[in-house]
Amino acid sequence: MKKKVLKIVVLLSLLALTMAGCSQAESAAVEEVEEAAPAEASAEAPADDAAEADEMAAPEDMGEEPDLAAAAEKLGITEDELTDALGDPPPDLDAAAEALGISKEDLVNALGVMPEEEIAEAEMRTETINSVDFEINYELFTWDDLPADVVYERQPVQTYTDEDGVTHSYEAIYVESGNLNWYQAANLAQDAGGYLASINSEGENEFVFEQVSDEKYFWCFEEDGDHYGICIGPFLGGYQPEGAEEPDGGWSWLSGEAWEYENWAVNLDDGVIDLDPRDGTQPNDSGDEVGSQQIMGFGEMNLPVATWGDYMDAVGTYGETKLPGYSYGFIIEYETEPAN
Repeated sequence: MKKKVLKIVVLLSLLALTMAGCSQAESAAVEEVEEAAPAEASAEAPADDAAEADEMAAPEDMGEEPDLAAAAEKLGITEDELTDALGDPPPDLDAAAEALGISKEDLVNALGVMPEEEIAEAEMRTETINSVDFEINYELFTWDDLPADVVYERQPVQTYTDEDGVTHSYEAIYVESGNLNWYQAANLAQDAGGYLASINSEGENEFVFEQVSDEKYFWCFEEDGDHYGICIGPFLGGYQPEGAEEPDGGWSWLSGEAWEYENWAVNLDDGVIDLDPRDGTQPNDSGDEVGSQQIMGFGEMNLPVATWGDYMDAVGTYGETKLPGYSYGFIIEYETEPAN
């Protein structure tokens, strides 16, 4: 069963997302990030890839737990009354305000959801991950300083020996809260002593996929929405350098291994695995700007599959209010078996 009670910090993140409208290609989704049944969470996409919406930002420091009791006090109600009015995620602020007999503006102010123009935009900076330089403005973490609302499980390490006799180890990370993007996952993989998994053969692809084939690792859009229920799966270590020819030029592995094997999703229109009537052959860089889909992972079908899709950088970004989707995991590859 779905649980109604969420971690407070996740609930307010969702409130900010609801206000944001979440419009981008491959997106438009306010996710039900819950403590249980994460694989069932999904959200409806915008009317078209060009749709734009007003953006709102979350409280200034999402690393600190927001205080619902203080918000309730500001409104002159009890915390239970506020929680009941917010209801199941994603919260409907209009309905919540009406239930409380207050204005939506008063509710937003009490919860600390502020217009984005009041928040200084983070400066772009160079971050090096596995010897590759990226220009990003995302907050990166180590395992020791992950925020408390990043809920994850590290799975047992598995080993695979390729046809050349080379053995590598792999660790699947299940991110139940769905709030880490590709760069944040890649930095954690580096911090653990590895890198996001590189795939060099069909056998390796199938082996790695087996570690994350459970539905809980895949976030899916609503089937009756504009993205027809397609799913975003766990992140792999492929990236496309800035300025590469779109949609399929320059793809590389963080490990530095040659990009020789590919398993991009192809259009099926079979009504089972592929419900999307559009040609979903990957990579397609289908974002609203050229070069907006430069990272990748498993997915791009309606069921968990071992095919790959290209995704927007911001998928799953921690603390952000405008997201093009979510991912519930990633796979770390180690060249030697980790100590623990």
